[in-house]
Amino acid sequence: MTEPWRLSLAEGLRRTREGALTSAEWVRSLLGRIDACEERVKAWAHVDGAGALAGAEAADSARASGPPRPLDGAPVGLKDIIDVAGMPCEAGSSLYAGRAAETDASCAARLRAAGALILGKTVTTAFATADPSVTRNPWNLARSPGGSSSGSAAAVAAGMVPGAVGSQTGGSTLRPAAFCGVVGLKPSYGRISRGGVVAVSWTLDTLGVIARSAEDAAHLLTGAAGGDARDDASSDLPVPDYAAASSPRPPGRVCFLREDFEARASVEVAEAIARAAARLREAGAQVEEGRLPADFDQLHAAHRIIQRAELAAYHEEMFRAREGEYPPLLRNNVATGLMVPAPHYIRALRLNARFAREMARLFERFEFVLMSPQVETAPPAEESTGNALFLEPLTMAGAPAITLPLRRGEGNLPLGVQLGAARFREAPLLAFSRWCEAELGWRAEIAEPPPA
Repeated sequence: MTEPWRLSLAEGLRRTREGALTSAEWVRSLLGRIDACEERVKAWAHVDGAGALAGAEAADSARASGPPRPLDGAPVGLKDIIDVAGMPCEAGSSLYAGRAAETDASCAARLRAAGALILGKTVTTAFATADPSVTRNPWNLARSPGGSSSGSAAAVAAGMVPGAVGSQTGGSTLRPAAFCGVVGLKPSYGRISRGGVVAVSWTLDTLGVIARSAEDAAHLLTGAAGGDARDDASSDLPVPDYAAASSPRPPGRVCFLREDFEARASVEVAEAIARAAARLREAGAQVEEGRLPADFDQLHAAHRIIQRAELAAYHEEMFRAREGEYPPLLRNNVATGLMVPAPHYIRALRLNARFAREMARLFERFEFVLMSPQVETAPPAEESTGNALFLEPLTMAGAPAITLPLRRGEGNLPLGVQLGAARFREAPLLAFSRWCEAELGWRAEIAEPPPA
């Protein structure tokens, strides 16, 4: 019999509903896997084993007396910028050492209401920015798992939890997922409320989910999505059952954004994405080459201006009092943001708004876009969390994007593909992704971390 920690989120939910597995057995198995891997991978900022077991036992007792909830008894991890009542929320920084949440963030409350068990808090880079965290890539411990949702991706890839929540301002959900060989979904801007979440950029921040299949991501999105008054940018559109609404289906027209990324990518990455596009064509998809409706370098410059200016606004008071405690890249980004002239910031916002409108027009002609989620494979862990360049456009457009694993390349390092759709078209994007998993074999594997 398959060990419960090996089960995907969807598989675990099916087994608990059928009575073949209890949530308590699932949690105990995952805690055993954490004990076996955590010393090498370092994916967790806090593990609440006792709390998760108590919740699992309660879910098992309640299951017999009523209909199951969408995530009934399913264990999840939350990035350590997301408040969970009674748990630490230190944002990967000594500046927030000892900080604990008194109430749940909106997404945490929704996940609990859907029946999820919060197994703990996953490691983030400092304040969800660029300085590398302690987490290691479970496929190759010398390499980065990506950032800033480092622990969320590494924990899922190593089988320590079947699903986790991360966040993305540039590429912080999809890049770690791609580097760790799992599925990352950044939904539309505003689809998941950011109430109770440490901010980087109010204009760009989007919560996302990481799992081992597109169906798993659909279950997590259903549980976490929804707006509320704690986040003025959150959407009040109804939240569908994304798993039910995303049965696998082949795509309509796909725009392969080859020219926008190919010259900027490593040879290995460029060849992998070209082969992915060719496989889609062979499978019957209508794949046509096209371009982004804006200059790539201008988009990148606007992204940097917006992100740094808003990061500085969040940190200004603490930065002036405790600048010496900031890690180097975060310190540089805040200092840069404090010097951004207002006209530059306004022009960057206007470029972003124009680009979002033009992308909406592009999605009137194409159902999906395709490009790489990564510039290169995972870099050395101490040097960098990787380059988010190819993930910034869909983040800036507020459009949903997903990364699926293709294969592993040099150094046993995963390579992924990025797919995107029009705003609030998560269900079709997930349906296309599930078709790719079934027809093309673009599926996640569980990493067995090598000896340290």
